[in-house]
Amino acid sequence: MTARLDHTVRLSRPADFIAIVPYMLGFHPERSIVALAFEPDRDPGSGVRGLRVSVRFDLPEDSEDSPEMARHVAELLTRNDIGRVLLIGYGPGWHVTPVMDAVRGTLTDSDIEVIDALRVEEGRYWSYLCPDPECCPPYGMAYDPTDNPAAAAAVFAGYVARPDRAALVATLTPAGGQDRQQVTAATRAACTQVRATLARDGGQGWYQEGLTQVDAALDTVKQGQDLPPDMVAWLGVLLTSIIVRDGALTFIGRYDDDTHIRLWTEVTCRVEPEFAAAPAALLAFVAMRTGDGPLARVAVERSLSADGDYRLARLVQLALNHGLPPEVTSGIDYAGMAEEIGAQAAQHPAGTRPVLPEGW
Repeated sequence: MTARLDHTVRLSRPADFIAIVPYMLGFHPERSIVALAFEPDRDPGSGVRGLRVSVRFDLPEDSEDSPEMARHVAELLTRNDIGRVLLIGYGPGWHVTPVMDAVRGTLTDSDIEVIDALRVEEGRYWSYLCPDPECCPPYGMAYDPTDNPAAAAAVFAGYVARPDRAALVATLTPAGGQDRQQVTAATRAACTQVRATLARDGGQGWYQEGLTQVDAALDTVKQGQDLPPDMVAWLGVLLTSIIVRDGALTFIGRYDDDTHIRLWTEVTCRVEPEFAAAPAALLAFVAMRTGDGPLARVAVERSLSADGDYRLARLVQLALNHGLPPEVTSGIDYAGMAEEIGAQAAQHPAGTRPVLPEGW
């Protein structure tokens, strides 16, 4: 599952559903199929209610791959007990229609009701299910996403729709300029200090120092301030310890989710690229937890670009690929987790030591 809305937005026309999708995804989709999943229809006379989440899939390059994609869509929706969907395809008819036909057929065979199936291209939309040429003419219906109450409500609620997925990916682009120079210098100084401590006595306070740095960083971000370069550097270094990274997760609940998102976004962008695996994976986990699947996916990609085998990123990726809902993380006892990780750190202090990337 890729995204959900946590605010009440009234949707009644096809144009409303089309307008809300970019705010659920965080970007305007292209060459995609989006399934809007709804709550079960308990009152057939009440209309479409209870939009839960949206799921986006890239259109396959070859139409022969449409049946395989359709099976994947049906399996994901069935696994999450979705019984009603509205489908929206983005792109030209020759590309969208074969995929839409395959998906509709597979969903029907899976007892998933397709409320409507739309195609969107260049400011117009078509319905595959509407037989009335007056409301669904062959040349399509024009719509203006900038003049739609649903889109306005989403903007008012704080949602952002970037031009495309590349723009979302760009939000995690490594920082440059003077800040990069300062963080690089601070990282080299931190690594020099770490190596000296490890060579002398191995150090004993790595875990507590990591928690202290994470707590201070969260507090700094909560106050609306940027992190100093030396704090960014030390976070990057200390989080190379898996135990310290896991300790960072235990702060969930002690600070609001937005503060966590802002912290790990900033750290992911500002640390040296070789140190980005841990903060990006933390960002991916929190984004998944809050229902922001698109951000979770690009954060996973950022983490794996630094370390292709980074386990936490792979676990988040697996959860996203299987369509696990954000609620799967709601039962985690972070306070109990903190006690368990703290005990592990006390028993195995060597496991709390930073593991510096090659060349640092």
